[in-house]
Amino acid sequence: MFLKKRIVQIFVIILIVTSSLFYYQKKNKKVPIGGNFKLVNHLGNNTTSKDFKNNFLLVFFGFTNCPDICPNTLNNISKVMDQLDKNVSIIPLFITVDPERDTVEVLKKYLTNFHPKIIGLTGTNEQIDSVKKKYKIFSKKVMQIEKESHVDHGDYGVDHATIIYLMDKKGNYLTHFGTETNSSLIIEKINQYI
Repeated sequence: MFLKKRIVQIFVIILIVTSSLFYYQKKNKKVPIGGNFKLVNHLGNNTTSKDFKNNFLLVFFGFTNCPDICPNTLNNISKVMDQLDKNVSIIPLFITVDPERDTVEVLKKYLTNFHPKIIGLTGTNEQIDSVKKKYKIFSKKVMQIEKESHVDHGDYGVDHATIIYLMDKKGNYLTHFGTETNSSLIIEKINQYI
């Protein structure tokens, strides 16, 4: 029951974010998604949004203790990267919503399971809160209640918006995808903007 309630809450949040994005797209040319940030990448290097200038970005927020949505989405992004034309300058970013557990070392180890071009980003709680606000991402810690699962994902989970953003070479929002969007549809949409 608790899990169903959480899924409904996440769905409603995604619906609200998606509706507001369509509204802004019709009313204005530029959707207020994205912006400058200062974080640390999974190799321990200070990283800013300027480091990705002149590249398209696929931006996904998640956490390494996520049981299924995050790894499935990163697998899908990996498929996209494998299938895209090698001349396309696109960088996939995985930004944690759980900086307390997702340290540089944890992100580095976790990302070995996915495409090597995926860059993991973490930072302080304040830095992560700032970038989440700029990307209109909701996340909230939830205590694990269901103990039936034999898989340990830590003392708590994190409910979060599950959107993949496509950003242009100047860091402006172009479009977004749900985590269930298959790789061929994502590639088709990316090719429309390139």
